[in-house]
Amino acid sequence: MCLCAITRFELLYSARSPSDYEQLDTDLNAFHELRIDAETIAIARTAQHELATTSRHRVPVPDLLIAACAHQHQADVLHHDRHYETLASILSFTPVRLER
Repeated sequence: MCLCAITRFELLYSARSPSDYEQLDTDLNAFHELRIDAETIAIARTAQHELATTSRHRVPVPDLLIAACAHQHQADVLHHDRHYETLASILSFTPVRLER
C-alpha cells in the first residue's frame, strides 16, 4: 500500500491532538509515498476539463489530485467516497470501495 502527499494531508487533518498528529505522521511513514509533480497536475486539469463537458466536474480538488496520482502511477484507490467512481470513469485506476 502507498499514499501521496494529498492523502497524507487528509489523514493528518483528522488528528484530534498534537500527540495524535505526531503518532499518525510517524505511522504514515511506513507507506511508500507516490510522487506528485507537474504531470500529476496536468492529468488533474485534463480530467476536470473532461468532467466539465458533462457537468460532473464538481469533485473535491484533493480527490481529483489523488485520482490523477493513481492514474499516473498505475495504482488503485482504496476509498469510501463516491467521487472516485466518477473519476475512474475517465482516468485509468481502479477504485476499491472500503465498506464501513
